[in-house]
Amino acid sequence: MVEQKSSVDVMRERISTGFPDGDRATTKITLNEMPMRVNLDELRPSQVLPRLKKNESYEDIKESIRKKGLDHAPAITKIPGEEGYVISDGGNTRLQILKELYEETGDKRFYTINCIFRPWGGELKSIVGHLTENGLRSDYTFIEKALGVSKSKVLYEEEVGKPLSSRELSECLKNHGYPISYVLICNSLHSI
Repeated sequence: MVEQKSSVDVMRERISTGFPDGDRATTKITLNEMPMRVNLDELRPSQVLPRLKKNESYEDIKESIRKKGLDHAPAITKIPGEEGYVISDGGNTRLQILKELYEETGDKRFYTINCIFRPWGGELKSIVGHLTENGLRSDYTFIEKALGVSKSKVLYEEEVGKPLSSRELSECLKNHGYPISYVLICNSLHSI
């Protein structure tokens, strides 16, 4: 008789080693947030709110990762019906840097990384996640923030079935973790 592993043992194994080869296709995605280890080949950048220009701190971030490794595990998700995993709340710059460092050095610490898996919550949640992660640190340009605000407005309006004022949009974004004034929303929407 084959000994069954407890769910706790299976979770520990996945957290420390990732999924065994071939197990990914048959493993159901959890409904909860959980740590995972993934390879760069399984991970792609998010396209919901891409940067229009390179992060000004790119080289500094790259040197930090080269010397210390990745300090913060990026949040990843799995979009239903799509292959692999995608960055969910900001982290595209770190992903690009890891790919470059692995290509330059061949060092496995840049190839297999710790991540935090979050269930797919939809495009709106992903946009707000990127705005929060990058927008609050002032890493986005004004126009990048404006595009994110505009996309989120369209999605919120689809969700509620009516047009939203700048004040209402400000409240929606604040309730989802991205505090932004209605004045900045007005300026953002008028700029694009």
